[in-house]
Amino acid sequence: MDSLDIRIYREFFHPRTGLPLEPDIRRSYRNVARKLRIDEVTVRNRIKRLQLSGFLKGWRVIVNPNLLGVHLAQLWLNVQPLTRKDALIEKLKLMHGVLAMSDCYGSTLSVILMYEGEISARKEFDLIQRIANAERLVRANIPFPDSTIELTHTDWRIIEAVRADPRQSYPRIAREVGVSSKTVRRRLQRMMEERALFVIPSLNPGALDGAIIADLVVFYANPESKSVIDKGIVSRYDELLIRAELGDREHGFFNLIITNISQAKEISTWVKEQPGVGNAFVELVQDRIELYESLNEPVDKKLSEAATVRVP
Repeated sequence: MDSLDIRIYREFFHPRTGLPLEPDIRRSYRNVARKLRIDEVTVRNRIKRLQLSGFLKGWRVIVNPNLLGVHLAQLWLNVQPLTRKDALIEKLKLMHGVLAMSDCYGSTLSVILMYEGEISARKEFDLIQRIANAERLVRANIPFPDSTIELTHTDWRIIEAVRADPRQSYPRIAREVGVSSKTVRRRLQRMMEERALFVIPSLNPGALDGAIIADLVVFYANPESKSVIDKGIVSRYDELLIRAELGDREHGFFNLIITNISQAKEISTWVKEQPGVGNAFVELVQDRIELYESLNEPVDKKLSEAATVRVP
């Protein structure tokens, strides 16, 4: 995965605006090519190559959690003893709200959870910490932008039709929902503009040849230092950066593609030396377990509720 692959991947899935994911779920190859000033065929071939390699398994649509009445958080914990990590992963697969896990080299496990309220969240976090026998647990919220859009029954039907494949044709979606292609196009455009929908990629870190995904997590000594630190990291590691999640005031999360462990050590050392950094660490990801189907549950609930109201 070279620097052009990284730029193309980033344009499709991770905007440089502080949003956690790309809200344009139907981003075209032509649009990306124009933005990067390269030809469309190159963009198409590069995405296809990432898919054929097994690294990019696909992508799906998720609804803004704020519209579902839920929140997302990411946890990092050290599993003790190390031999229990596989067993812990199998247990967490059965836990309600677990959306994804990053199995890092060594004892670290990262978990993304969906939860409804802070009280229930703390109970779940404490349970995970006890099961893992972890001395400490690091938590960072994953903020999504507010959205005031009111979704109708038809909107939820369209979401149901596109969530597994956002790039399917408007006529196909229209046939499934029972409305016109024009209506599908107009409603999807409105939902994207109102940041009701986001596209999330499905990845297999083990498929990278000669490269490793490195998770860089930065905690700020004070919120005032955040902007300068973020800009510095993004500028210094632009050619390695596939994702920068900068929406939380207390932490920054960066996904980097590196080629060796010494690179991870250099990144960690440099970031920790920056004024205003309270703490930072780098974890190397060897596997990713994705359970995004769990996000279907609140969507199905909203669809059922909307059906009883029957507003078009």
